[in-house]
Amino acid sequence: MSNLKSQILDRWNLKGRNYVVTGGTNGIGLATVKALLSHNAAGVLFCSRSELDMDLITSLKQFSSSAKIVHAQCDVSTEVGRGKLLQEAKAAFGDGSNSNGCVHGLINNVGVNVRKPILEQTPDEYHTMMKTNMDAVYFLCRLFADVFVTDGTATIVNVSSAAGVQSSGTGAAYGMSKAALNHLTKILACEWAASRKVRVNAVTPWMTMTPMLEEAIKKNPSQLDKVNAWTPMHRLASAEEVADPIVFLCLPASSYITGQILGVDGGLTAQGFDGPCVTIDT
Repeated sequence: MSNLKSQILDRWNLKGRNYVVTGGTNGIGLATVKALLSHNAAGVLFCSRSELDMDLITSLKQFSSSAKIVHAQCDVSTEVGRGKLLQEAKAAFGDGSNSNGCVHGLINNVGVNVRKPILEQTPDEYHTMMKTNMDAVYFLCRLFADVFVTDGTATIVNVSSAAGVQSSGTGAAYGMSKAALNHLTKILACEWAASRKVRVNAVTPWMTMTPMLEEAIKKNPSQLDKVNAWTPMHRLASAEEVADPIVFLCLPASSYITGQILGVDGGLTAQGFDGPCVTIDT
């Protein structure tokens, strides 16, 4: 292989890099963990609120036999849970005491929604969404600031939602939390571009076919008919189709991209109305 070709391919490789993924045991989070490992990440730490089935760690080894794969049981919507995640990262990858840092990327994937109109939403539901979708990201970014590597390769990817870009009928509190996350992404990207050399981007997925969604629609799959009809690509995304752009934003190949909100939505937010030039007659 020529030296030039090798240099190009190296920009699509995560060799030697360590990543932290919140909520990595199913759906988009798990697909992201698999994709990071498949791109040769040296280590991946992922978390969940529940205990881990150790068979999952074993299954992840097929994507990388040499990577360090670590699970942390914690609730990142709480201060205690976020502190535990940081300590687990230091234990897995180093404490950053040499001033060079130990973490190359933080993927803020955890999110929750209780789909109700504003007048039906309870205060507890509102605060749960804000603590999980917004507070967790804000405070994790602060906590991890001093353990990010300092060589310009560090990156944060926030998993937002199309609901944070425009109304999607999934509730005011959820949409507000994701809109705030998008704006935090832009602000933090500017604050840390030069001072800390950390890139910050977000992806905004539309409805994604995850195991959780499959279970929710099992009794009435036709409830997705309207979603498919309204989306220009006329289908939902797979978890892998969201994970791949997340990993791209971690790769050296995206090294000049920061402060961007990347729509991963099958064209949903590009369209104001599903008119006759888009609708497929059936």
